[in-house]
Amino acid sequence: MAIMASIYVVLNIVKLKDKEILKKFIINIILIVCISACFWMPMLETYTFAEYEVYQDNSMATEESFYQSGLDIQDLLFTSKDATHVFEIGIPILIMLCLSIFAIRKRINEKYKKEYFLFLTLGLLSILITIKEFPLGPFSNLFQIIQFKWRMLLFANFFLAIICGINVGTLIKNFNIKDIIVISTISILYIIILIPFIPKNSKMVEIDEYTIGQITENKGDVITGMGRGEYLPVSINQNREYVREREDTVYITKGNGTIKDVEKKGQKLSCTADVMDNETIFEFPYIYYPGYEVIVNGEQIKSFESENGFLAILLSESSDVHIEVEYAGTKAMFFSKMISIIGVIILIIDIVYEKKGKNKKSSIA
Repeated sequence: MAIMASIYVVLNIVKLKDKEILKKFIINIILIVCISACFWMPMLETYTFAEYEVYQDNSMATEESFYQSGLDIQDLLFTSKDATHVFEIGIPILIMLCLSIFAIRKRINEKYKKEYFLFLTLGLLSILITIKEFPLGPFSNLFQIIQFKWRMLLFANFFLAIICGINVGTLIKNFNIKDIIVISTISILYIIILIPFIPKNSKMVEIDEYTIGQITENKGDVITGMGRGEYLPVSINQNREYVREREDTVYITKGNGTIKDVEKKGQKLSCTADVMDNETIFEFPYIYYPGYEVIVNGEQIKSFESENGFLAILLSESSDVHIEVEYAGTKAMFFSKMISIIGVIILIIDIVYEKKGKNKKSSIA
């Protein structure tokens, strides 16, 4: 989406000579960065301080699996009764897209003419990319992050919805209640027609029949609640059999000692231990992610990722200890949420301020 937005900016780069437009452009960039901080800041943190499967080449999809996920042209036009997904563009959108011929002939408003042809191009290109045989050449690696070719339909829906709206607005100048009734009736009838295509299978396995977090040795197998493990640490994916056989308790992976009174409830764990050797490593039953706090005898100590991909600590001296583990999130996560909240507040203030300014100008006029 960022690439497509950049194309839009480049095509309208001349408009940035206007100081007012440039000012709004910069403000909007800052607001976008701030509001989305709760996503990109933690993502950069995990990318920097831990190694996860999602950041590895061919983890989300291989070039072969990506092309295999492509659609046949008939999938875009109709849905067979045996299909498990509906990919068809739909009669209403196809009809309104055909109106583009008449809308262009009738001359589209100059205000959004450039956007019209850009969005029409990007919408049709997005549909083409979903087709199995459509080559992407050197850009294949770039698109593999979305895993499935058919996900480009999301972009096609966005761009073509705007095109369809402009087409209808261009051709129907005096839009009245009759037009609304006709379009609404067509839409409702189309939804009713699609109902038989919703798969109904009494043999489908309910998710509660699985163990949440169940993992198998095969990387291709789906893990309930975790997809195919794309968001697991790399070391977890390399030790899937260990994860499957591991008990839900605290392990000593190096050194010697005894563990007692283990109590685990969700993201909280407590236990006592007699540490008999120096340099003893404790491994906890939590897959490693930044944000866990480990308190030993009332003091927080540094945790790290074990060789198996789990949360671990190193105790350098032998002693009797009381250990508490809790997921609290990182400072970056906390600050990112604060930045996003501030961004939303500034956005609301900006909208209200701009609306008041427009009302003031109209009252003066």
